[in-house]
Amino acid sequence: MRRPTSTLPRADATEILSDVASLVEQVGSPGAPSSWPPGIPLGSIATLPSLKAWLTHFRQEVLGRREWPATLQAWDLARQGNARDLVALDQAWGINAVTLPFAEASRRVGQRQLNRLRALRDQRVIARYIEAIEAGRAHGWHPLVYGVYLAVFSLPLRQGLVNFGAQTLNGLARAVNRSNALSEETVLETVNAEVALLPASLPPLPNATLFEVR
Repeated sequence: MRRPTSTLPRADATEILSDVASLVEQVGSPGAPSSWPPGIPLGSIATLPSLKAWLTHFRQEVLGRREWPATLQAWDLARQGNARDLVALDQAWGINAVTLPFAEASRRVGQRQLNRLRALRDQRVIARYIEAIEAGRAHGWHPLVYGVYLAVFSLPLRQGLVNFGAQTLNGLARAVNRSNALSEETVLETVNAEVALLPASLPPLPNATLFEVR
């Protein structure tokens, strides 16, 4: 009798990006103070300038200064097979992540997607990261797990970070409790304008194009 075989995850990050978009739709909830710039009423966007200011703030402060750098660090550590420092990064990120409006959802998304990588038994960094989560020593924050995905599947780093940002901004636009004065077309144009700025907003990337996981 043939033993059932595990289905290997696809060599892309489509599912986790879809999860990211769904996750950030929760940012419009009343528990989201850290993601809102001063002067914008919590949970309400009434004008085009306030929508643009909100998205710009998130692109610069949350993506640019927090999530992208963490994703980049996780990518580098996973590429090196350095599970110990990856777990340490997870613990350090957790100090800030708990202040994000969707911390619990971030853990759920990250852990769900990381578990999909269990079938990659030759990747010791994944096994040790999962072991640390199960032991309560790590959380599996979604920006870090996304970096692991980029490394494990040797996906283009620059495009991967831009895709992460684009999904995040689109999710935010769907989440916002906006005025009827803002049409879908206007919102889409505003989001697309912010997405176009993502490549220039990226943190410094490694010069070498080494994507293989050691």
